[in-house]
Amino acid sequence: MKAKETRALFQDIPFLRRFSRKAVFCPLLALLLCGAVAGAAAGGTFDFFHSGQVLPLFFSGIPDPQGGFFPCFSTLLLNMLIGLILLFLLGMTAFGVAAVPAFIFLKGVTVGLGVLSFFTVDGLSGLGRAACTYTPVTALASLLLLLFATRTMVFSKRLAKAGFSPQEESLNFRRYLMDFFLFLSFAVMAALVGGLLAVLYGSIFTS
Repeated sequence: MKAKETRALFQDIPFLRRFSRKAVFCPLLALLLCGAVAGAAAGGTFDFFHSGQVLPLFFSGIPDPQGGFFPCFSTLLLNMLIGLILLFLLGMTAFGVAAVPAFIFLKGVTVGLGVLSFFTVDGLSGLGRAACTYTPVTALASLLLLLFATRTMVFSKRLAKAGFSPQEESLNFRRYLMDFFLFLSFAVMAALVGGLLAVLYGSIFTS
């Protein structure tokens, strides 16, 4: 009876609770922030930007306003899609419990490097550009990744338990897949907003 109740609870968890469990979300948020600090510190210690060029995709999807809307949109979207797909695949394995926190920390490192790159290349004006074109969409993308990472952590943990449980566990893969597609649609909307912000900044501040 207890096993049946557990399976039912797992399959019928309300939408918001699937992505906002504090016991999972808060540690992941802390790892993201620590990664951002570590990335900024590493970027300041080592000369990562000596060439004066920043690879848009490598540094957490930095859009180039001079490239127009579609390049900005595609850069942001591709970066978010890579993160969501990796999290989805990690959630399908028992190793996701350890791999997802590591991924979130590395994501924070790229965010820290991305913010620092603006200052290194353009000084204070670069920080203003980061505040207008990079920080808003990066914060939104990070929130999406944190929420979905929470979902993948829970799913991976249940998957690991199912592998060692003498009783058959019923994991709702269909709902997990639907949640993944839902976050893909959120990523499209976030990239759309980020692309528009980048183009707006370019049209106002770039001659």
